[in-house]
Amino acid sequence: MGQALCGHADRWSGREASGARQCGFFLKNTSRGAAASLGRGFLCSPLPMALSALECPDNVCHSHHGGHAVARDEVQRNLSAHGQAWCERVAERIYEISVDSFCQTVMPNLQQQGWQRRHLDWEFKLSEEPAEVERTVVDGAINAVESFLRSHEVQRLFVKELVQGTMAEASQDPLRGKGLRYLIEEELMAFLEERREELLDRMAERMLEDAEGDFERARGCAASDLHAVEHLLLNHAEAQG
Repeated sequence: MGQALCGHADRWSGREASGARQCGFFLKNTSRGAAASLGRGFLCSPLPMALSALECPDNVCHSHHGGHAVARDEVQRNLSAHGQAWCERVAERIYEISVDSFCQTVMPNLQQQGWQRRHLDWEFKLSEEPAEVERTVVDGAINAVESFLRSHEVQRLFVKELVQGTMAEASQDPLRGKGLRYLIEEELMAFLEERREELLDRMAERMLEDAEGDFERARGCAASDLHAVEHLLLNHAEAQG
């Protein structure tokens, strides 16, 4: 029950960390690039989720990471004629084909005795005895990759980000996302920081029964979940460009 209470976290201090340790979480700072401070003890570098099939420097659009050269106004006209539904269908089909190809080519190499599997066996000492638990976890993680990629939620996220990013790159509206970034970065984040202690206490009270009456544990898990919300908000703001 304790593990289910906790969301995702990088690191924090005080009684929040104590509570999260009781939830069985590995605390790991996964920040990349320049870290942005998120209040007391929080370090987070939001990973941009912005995706685009196009890159359009100087009003000339290229395929993502190079290839082709089409005037931006021509791209705008064609995409407007096709409509968003066409772009979504392209993204969905590319995603499905890519996942099928990955599962048919990469997954067997991880499950059979190719060099990838031999590397896993060496790194995690899976050939030693007893190592049934370790082999079970590794095999389960391999299978989870396919389940993750095939999940409707992940596919929907990819399609949404790709289509929104592509349409935005083609339009190059100078006001695109400005209001949303201001709302998140200047207003919502400030509000969450000002009300942090009050929010954590209220969340802990609501989770107290599931935490079997352990307030410190509930508050630590609440801090983890609040941090996940902050991370998601900043990711979304960053994706606006």
